[in-house]
This record gives sequence, structure tokens and C-alpha cells, in this order.
Amino acid sequence: MENHEWKRVYASIFVVVFFAAICVAAFNFVDGMAGGYAIAFVSFFITLCGIVVALLFFHRARVMDAILNSNQLLAHWVYPREIARKSALREYQEFLERNRAMFILIGGMLIVTALVFIIFVEDGGLATGLFLLAFTLVLFIISRITPELELDRALKAPHEAFLARNGIIYEGAVYPFRSFMMNIDEVSLQKATPKKNPALIFSFTQLVGLSIIQSFDIVVPIPAGEEDTANGIVWALRGKVQEEEKEPEFFPVFFR
Repeated sequence: MENHEWKRVYASIFVVVFFAAICVAAFNFVDGMAGGYAIAFVSFFITLCGIVVALLFFHRARVMDAILNSNQLLAHWVYPREIARKSALREYQEFLERNRAMFILIGGMLIVTALVFIIFVEDGGLATGLFLLAFTLVLFIISRITPELELDRALKAPHEAFLARNGIIYEGAVYPFRSFMMNIDEVSLQKATPKKNPALIFSFTQLVGLSIIQSFDIVVPIPAGEEDTANGIVWALRGKVQEEEKEPEFFPVFFR
């Protein structure tokens, strides 16, 4: 399986360099009162965000390499195409809702700031406001496109799950259990019902702002005949099972 997280690291570094150059150019070659200071400030802010994103993807890439190269995986499951498709569509809807909520929050703040510049700032206020509105439009387009791209990636990715002690890889996407912006809360076992297939549910929280914490679940289907292995994984990761917990007899010694 290809570790595509490294491509995201390189793309983030490109964004950092690009907006850092815009920041320097705006500060040195554009009249500050004609919008130069605002452009420099926004570019500097995006540069800082790009650095954080690059560090996040760098950590994800290293965790993904560690999982793929590990010889002590908790489990490696391969799924039929139809199960993988249903899972990808479910995660697509969740991704779309998260992006919509984040755009309403961030886009709303940008629009209010732009209106303040346009209405109350005489020198360069119009140019700054229009720049912020244009940036808001770019964010809106990105928020709509990224879920589509992620769905396309998930449908084309290997329909596999790698489960380890430091994270999971599901349909080509890696989810570290511990990072500076994301942590796992619990692992639970979803029992089979007439409407639901058995699955492992990995519940995460991630920091998406200075004080904004977002929760999300990664639902990993349990293949037929792997229920005991799934129960052992929950125990190994100290998760919760919807039955009385006990140490499984079958689990290999190196997991204890």
C-alpha cells in the first residue's frame, strides 16, 4: 500500500513557501494602507496554518510507515468491494457535514471581518475586504471539493484495514491514536443487529481551532469469522465491549 501522506506533506510545504512569499512581497512592495498590511497578515496566518498542517501530515506519514512495516499487527483485514463502498459513502456524508460546520464557523468570521473593513476602514478597507471575501470563496470551494476527492480516493484505495497499537489504516487513510491535534478516546465493539453489521468503532477527538474540539468515529467493519479477533483488539486497546469484559484466551502473548 502506498503511503500517500508523504504527498500531503510535500503539498503543505509548497503552500507554506507560496504564502510566505506572498507575505514578504505584500509587506515590502504593496502600500500598507492600500491593503498591503492586510494581505501580509492573512498570508502570514495561512503560512502558520500550513506549517501546522505539514507537521500533522508528517506525523501521520511516519505512523503509517510504522504500521505498514510492523510485524506485530493486531489485525489485517481485507473487505469485499460492496462493503468498502458502503463504508466510504457513510464516511463521505460525515466528512461533508464536518466541512459544512467548519466553513460556517470560519467563513462566517471572515465575512464579518471583511464587512468591517469595507464599511469602517477608509484607506485600503475595500481592497482588504474584497481580498477576504475572495479567500472565503476559495475556502467554500475547497470545503465542497475535498469530500468528493476523499470519496474518490476511498473508492479507489485498497479495501483493507490495518490495526495496530499506535493507530489504524482504513481504506488507505491513517488515524494515529496520539498526535498533537488528535487523540483516541475509546474503542468499542458494535455487535451485529438486523440493521447493523459487527464493527469496531474508534472514537477520536481532534482540535480544529484554539478552543474548538470536534469528535468523530471511524467504523471498521469486522469480517465474518473475525469476531473473536475483534474482541481481543478491544481488550488489547483497553476499549469497551457491549458485554462482560474479560481477557480472551486466544490472544497472542506479545499483545499482553
